[in-house]
Amino acid sequence: MEKKIRLNSMNSGEIPGLAEQLQRAGLRPTVGRVGMLVAIIQIGEGYHYPEDILRELLRQGRLGSITTIYRVLADLTSINFLQRSFDVEGKAKYRLAHASIAAEEICLVCEQSGRSITVHESELRGKLDQLARQHGMETSSSPLLIRVNATTKLESAGHK
Repeated sequence: MEKKIRLNSMNSGEIPGLAEQLQRAGLRPTVGRVGMLVAIIQIGEGYHYPEDILRELLRQGRLGSITTIYRVLADLTSINFLQRSFDVEGKAKYRLAHASIAAEEICLVCEQSGRSITVHESELRGKLDQLARQHGMETSSSPLLIRVNATTKLESAGHK
């Protein structure tokens, strides 16, 4: 029988605004989503494999399956709560997106390596927000993430 965990049974210090952040991003703050974010925060910074997240959930006494882990990872990646990268063997690994950067900042994230560059340019962010509104899109109050593909120095040298 699967153990149910209620959001209000979690330590409020563990989930500082996670439920509200999920709601603002358009996702219901389910026990699975909030619990997984808490587990990732508790594991620490850096990239983590889905199996590592499942182990942390089990260590905390929370039941889960690897299928649920992958589904929630996809949900959280789609709203830029998590960043996905791949190791040399092509296996996906995940880390928290840059939660500590300010809303007016722009973060360029390489889809292959996970490397990122944060741009502190509120004027550019304002122009991008305005452009989005002109096209019927609404940007969130969170940092703007732009996914890029980095090139190596050899690749860029051939494109002069």
